[in-house]
Amino acid sequence: MESPWDEVLRRVWRGVRTTFGLAASADLAVLAGMLKAAAQMAESKVGYPISVILSFPTLPALRQEDVASAIEYAGLRTRTCCGRQLHELVAAYAGYEMGLSENKPELGNRCKKMHELPRRHVVLVEYTEVAILLYCAVLEKGSNTPNVARGIRTSFELGSNTGASTEDVHDFVLEYLRDVSSSNTCWGFPEKISIMMTGSLESVGRAGIQQAIVGAVEALGSRANVLYSDPEYVAARGAAEMAWRATPQMQSTEV
Repeated sequence: MESPWDEVLRRVWRGVRTTFGLAASADLAVLAGMLKAAAQMAESKVGYPISVILSFPTLPALRQEDVASAIEYAGLRTRTCCGRQLHELVAAYAGYEMGLSENKPELGNRCKKMHELPRRHVVLVEYTEVAILLYCAVLEKGSNTPNVARGIRTSFELGSNTGASTEDVHDFVLEYLRDVSSSNTCWGFPEKISIMMTGSLESVGRAGIQQAIVGAVEALGSRANVLYSDPEYVAARGAAEMAWRATPQMQSTEV
Protein backbone atom coordinates (compact mmCIF):
# COMPACT_ATOMS: atom_id res chain seq x y z
CA MET A 1 0.00 0.00 0.00
CA GLU A 2 3.02 2.27 0.12
CA SER A 3 2.76 3.40 -3.49
CA PRO A 4 -0.97 4.34 -3.37
CA TRP A 5 -0.44 6.29 -0.15
CA ASP A 6 2.50 8.12 -1.70
CA GLU A 7 0.24 9.13 -4.57
CA VAL A 8 -2.45 10.38 -2.17
CA LEU A 9 0.07 12.44 -0.20
CA ARG A 10 1.52 13.83 -3.42
CA ARG A 11 -1.87 15.06 -4.57
CA VAL A 12 -2.70 16.54 -1.16
CA TRP A 13 0.61 18.41 -1.12
CA ARG A 14 -0.02 19.69 -4.65
CA GLY A 15 -3.41 20.99 -3.56
CA VAL A 16 -1.95 22.76 -0.52
CA ARG A 17 0.71 24.50 -2.60
CA THR A 18 -1.71 25.66 -5.29
CA THR A 19 -4.11 26.98 -2.61
CA PHE A 20 -1.38 29.37 -1.50
CA GLY A 21 -0.63 30.48 -5.05
CA LEU A 22 2.51 28.37 -5.42
CA ALA A 23 3.41 25.95 -8.17
CA ALA A 24 2.16 22.42 -7.50
CA SER A 25 5.76 21.39 -6.77
CA ALA A 26 9.23 22.88 -6.79
CA ASP A 27 10.02 21.00 -10.00
CA LEU A 28 6.95 22.46 -11.68
CA ALA A 29 8.06 25.94 -10.68
CA VAL A 30 11.28 25.32 -12.60
CA LEU A 31 9.34 23.95 -15.58
CA ALA A 32 6.98 26.93 -15.52
CA GLY A 33 9.96 29.28 -15.50
CA MET A 34 11.35 27.53 -18.58
CA LEU A 35 8.00 27.86 -20.35
CA LYS A 36 7.77 31.59 -19.59
CA ALA A 37 11.35 32.09 -20.77
CA ALA A 38 10.57 30.28 -24.04
CA ALA A 39 7.51 32.46 -24.62
CA GLN A 40 9.41 35.67 -23.83
CA MET A 41 12.29 34.67 -26.09
CA ALA A 42 9.90 34.01 -28.98
CA GLU A 43 8.10 37.31 -28.46
CA SER A 44 11.33 39.32 -28.25
CA LYS A 45 12.50 37.72 -31.48
CA VAL A 46 9.55 38.98 -33.51
CA GLY A 47 8.80 42.11 -31.48
CA TYR A 48 5.16 41.45 -30.58
CA PRO A 49 3.14 38.85 -28.62
CA ILE A 50 2.71 35.53 -30.40
CA SER A 51 1.47 32.06 -29.61
CA VAL A 52 4.17 29.60 -28.59
CA ILE A 53 3.54 25.95 -29.42
CA LEU A 54 5.39 23.45 -27.25
CA SER A 55 5.71 19.68 -27.22
CA PHE A 56 7.24 17.61 -24.44
CA PRO A 57 9.62 14.66 -24.35
CA THR A 58 8.00 11.38 -23.39
CA LEU A 59 9.61 10.89 -20.00
CA PRO A 60 8.07 8.67 -17.28
CA ALA A 61 8.66 11.36 -14.63
CA LEU A 62 6.83 14.03 -16.64
CA ARG A 63 3.11 13.52 -16.14
CA GLN A 64 0.39 15.06 -18.26
CA GLU A 65 -1.06 16.76 -15.17
CA ASP A 66 2.36 18.23 -14.39
CA VAL A 67 2.62 19.75 -17.85
CA ALA A 68 -0.87 21.24 -17.56
CA SER A 69 -0.12 22.60 -14.07
CA ALA A 70 3.13 24.21 -15.22
CA ILE A 71 1.39 25.89 -18.16
CA GLU A 72 -1.35 27.22 -15.87
CA TYR A 73 1.15 28.50 -13.28
CA ALA A 74 3.16 30.22 -16.01
CA GLY A 75 0.00 32.03 -17.12
CA LEU A 76 0.16 30.69 -20.66
CA ARG A 77 -2.78 29.67 -22.79
CA THR A 78 -2.97 26.03 -23.73
CA ARG A 79 -4.48 24.10 -26.59
CA THR A 80 -4.59 20.35 -26.16
CA CYS A 81 -5.16 17.68 -28.76
CA CYS A 82 -7.89 15.29 -27.64
CA GLY A 83 -7.48 16.52 -24.07
CA ARG A 84 -3.74 15.91 -23.76
CA GLN A 85 -0.54 17.83 -24.25
CA LEU A 86 1.48 16.73 -27.25
CA HIS A 87 4.44 14.46 -26.70
CA GLU A 88 7.41 15.07 -28.96
CA LEU A 89 7.06 11.66 -30.62
CA VAL A 90 3.54 12.45 -31.87
CA ALA A 91 4.40 16.07 -32.68
CA ALA A 92 7.29 14.94 -34.87
CA TYR A 93 5.03 12.30 -36.45
CA ALA A 94 2.64 15.06 -37.50
CA GLY A 95 5.56 17.31 -38.45
CA TYR A 96 6.67 14.73 -40.99
CA GLU A 97 3.10 14.84 -42.39
CA MET A 98 2.10 11.43 -41.06
CA GLY A 99 -1.07 10.57 -39.18
CA LEU A 100 -3.04 13.58 -40.46
CA SER A 101 -6.36 13.38 -42.27
CA GLU A 102 -6.82 15.31 -45.49
CA ASN A 103 -9.79 17.13 -43.95
CA LYS A 104 -7.86 19.47 -41.65
CA PRO A 105 -10.63 20.46 -39.21
CA GLU A 106 -11.60 16.83 -38.72
CA LEU A 107 -9.13 16.25 -35.89
CA GLY A 108 -10.92 18.82 -33.78
CA ASN A 109 -14.20 16.92 -34.04
CA ARG A 110 -13.88 13.52 -32.40
CA CYS A 111 -17.34 12.48 -33.59
CA LYS A 112 -16.18 12.29 -37.17
CA LYS A 113 -14.35 9.26 -38.50
CA MET A 114 -10.88 10.01 -39.82
CA HIS A 115 -9.65 8.68 -43.12
CA GLU A 116 -8.05 5.27 -43.12
CA LEU A 117 -4.43 5.85 -42.17
CA PRO A 118 -1.59 3.32 -42.30
CA ARG A 119 -0.15 1.98 -39.06
CA ARG A 120 3.57 2.63 -38.81
CA HIS A 121 6.30 1.34 -36.54
CA VAL A 122 8.05 4.58 -35.61
CA VAL A 123 11.28 5.27 -33.75
CA LEU A 124 12.10 8.80 -32.64
CA VAL A 125 15.86 9.42 -32.62
CA GLU A 126 16.65 12.72 -30.91
CA TYR A 127 20.36 13.28 -31.44
CA THR A 128 22.22 16.28 -30.05
CA GLU A 129 25.74 17.28 -29.06
CA VAL A 130 25.30 15.87 -25.55
CA ALA A 131 22.92 12.91 -25.79
CA ILE A 132 20.83 10.52 -27.83
CA LEU A 133 17.22 9.66 -26.98
CA LEU A 134 15.28 6.78 -28.51
CA TYR A 135 11.57 6.18 -28.25
CA CYS A 136 9.26 3.94 -30.26
CA ALA A 137 5.55 3.42 -30.79
CA VAL A 138 3.14 1.96 -33.31
CA LEU A 139 1.28 5.03 -34.54
CA GLU A 140 -1.66 5.57 -36.85
CA LYS A 141 -3.18 8.97 -36.12
CA GLY A 142 -1.53 12.20 -35.13
CA SER A 143 -3.62 12.10 -31.95
CA ASN A 144 -2.17 8.84 -30.62
CA THR A 145 -0.82 9.00 -27.06
CA PRO A 146 2.29 6.85 -26.52
CA ASN A 147 2.71 4.61 -23.51
CA VAL A 148 5.33 6.37 -21.39
CA ALA A 149 5.83 3.38 -19.12
CA ARG A 150 8.18 1.68 -21.54
CA GLY A 151 10.06 2.10 -24.76
CA ILE A 152 12.30 5.07 -23.96
CA ARG A 153 16.09 4.99 -23.67
CA THR A 154 18.63 7.78 -23.27
CA SER A 155 22.43 7.94 -23.27
CA PHE A 156 24.52 10.97 -22.35
CA GLU A 157 27.66 9.17 -23.47
CA LEU A 158 26.82 9.04 -27.18
CA GLY A 159 26.21 12.69 -28.09
CA SER A 160 27.95 14.00 -31.19
CA ASN A 161 30.46 15.96 -29.07
CA THR A 162 31.26 13.18 -26.61
CA GLY A 163 33.78 11.42 -28.81
CA ALA A 164 31.57 8.35 -29.27
CA SER A 165 31.96 6.57 -32.59
CA THR A 166 29.20 5.82 -35.07
CA GLU A 167 29.75 2.14 -34.23
CA ASP A 168 28.81 2.91 -30.63
CA VAL A 169 25.60 4.57 -31.81
CA HIS A 170 24.88 1.59 -34.09
CA ASP A 171 25.27 -0.85 -31.20
CA PHE A 172 23.13 1.30 -28.89
CA VAL A 173 20.27 1.52 -31.40
CA LEU A 174 20.47 -2.18 -32.27
CA GLU A 175 20.38 -3.22 -28.61
CA TYR A 176 17.39 -0.96 -28.07
CA LEU A 177 15.48 -2.38 -31.05
CA ARG A 178 16.19 -5.95 -29.94
CA ASP A 179 14.97 -5.23 -26.42
CA VAL A 180 11.79 -3.60 -27.72
CA SER A 181 11.08 -6.45 -30.14
CA SER A 182 11.51 -9.08 -27.43
CA SER A 183 9.54 -7.28 -24.70
CA ASN A 184 6.79 -5.43 -26.56
CA THR A 185 4.29 -7.76 -28.22
CA CYS A 186 2.64 -4.85 -30.04
CA TRP A 187 5.96 -3.99 -31.70
CA GLY A 188 7.22 -7.44 -32.69
CA PHE A 189 9.58 -7.67 -35.66
CA PRO A 190 8.23 -5.19 -38.21
CA GLU A 191 9.06 -5.39 -41.88
CA LYS A 192 9.61 -1.62 -42.06
CA ILE A 193 10.54 0.99 -39.43
CA SER A 194 10.18 4.75 -39.88
CA ILE A 195 13.10 6.56 -38.22
CA MET A 196 12.26 10.16 -37.31
CA MET A 197 15.42 12.21 -36.75
CA THR A 198 15.10 15.21 -34.44
CA GLY A 199 17.52 17.25 -32.37
CA SER A 200 20.52 19.25 -33.55
CA LEU A 201 20.98 19.79 -37.28
CA GLU A 202 24.75 19.44 -36.92
CA SER A 203 24.45 16.21 -34.93
CA VAL A 204 21.88 14.61 -37.23
CA GLY A 205 24.05 15.59 -40.20
CA ARG A 206 27.16 14.07 -38.67
CA ALA A 207 29.00 11.88 -41.15
CA GLY A 208 27.94 8.26 -40.90
CA ILE A 209 25.32 8.68 -38.19
CA GLN A 210 22.31 7.95 -40.39
CA GLN A 211 24.10 5.00 -41.97
CA ALA A 212 24.79 3.64 -38.48
CA ILE A 213 21.11 3.83 -37.55
CA VAL A 214 20.00 2.28 -40.84
CA GLY A 215 22.53 -0.50 -40.28
CA ALA A 216 21.04 -1.21 -36.85
CA VAL A 217 17.54 -1.47 -38.32
CA GLU A 218 18.75 -3.78 -41.08
CA ALA A 219 20.61 -5.94 -38.56
CA LEU A 220 17.24 -6.49 -36.91
CA GLY A 221 15.89 -7.76 -40.23
CA SER A 222 13.78 -4.70 -41.04
CA ARG A 223 13.92 -1.96 -43.66
CA ALA A 224 14.50 1.62 -42.56
CA ASN A 225 12.74 4.72 -43.82
CA VAL A 226 14.79 7.63 -42.44
CA LEU A 227 13.14 11.05 -42.13
CA TYR A 228 15.45 13.96 -41.26
CA SER A 229 14.02 17.13 -42.77
CA ASP A 230 14.56 20.16 -40.49
CA PRO A 231 15.27 18.06 -37.38
CA GLU A 232 15.45 21.12 -35.12
CA TYR A 233 11.94 22.29 -36.00
CA VAL A 234 9.95 19.25 -37.10
CA ALA A 235 8.32 18.64 -33.69
CA ALA A 236 7.38 22.32 -33.38
CA ARG A 237 5.92 22.26 -36.89
CA GLY A 238 3.83 19.21 -36.04
CA ALA A 239 2.68 20.69 -32.73
CA ALA A 240 1.56 23.86 -34.50
CA GLU A 241 -0.32 21.82 -37.10
CA MET A 242 -2.08 19.80 -34.40
CA ALA A 243 -2.98 22.92 -32.41
CA TRP A 244 -4.47 24.51 -35.52
CA ARG A 245 -6.51 21.42 -36.27
CA ALA A 246 -7.78 21.26 -32.69
CA THR A 247 -9.05 24.84 -32.69
CA PRO A 248 -12.84 24.62 -32.08
CA GLN A 249 -13.85 27.21 -34.69
CA MET A 250 -12.15 25.14 -37.38
CA GLN A 251 -14.71 22.36 -37.00
CA SER A 252 -17.25 24.12 -39.22
CA THR A 253 -14.76 25.38 -41.78
CA GLU A 254 -14.62 23.78 -45.21
CA VAL A 255 -11.20 23.18 -46.73
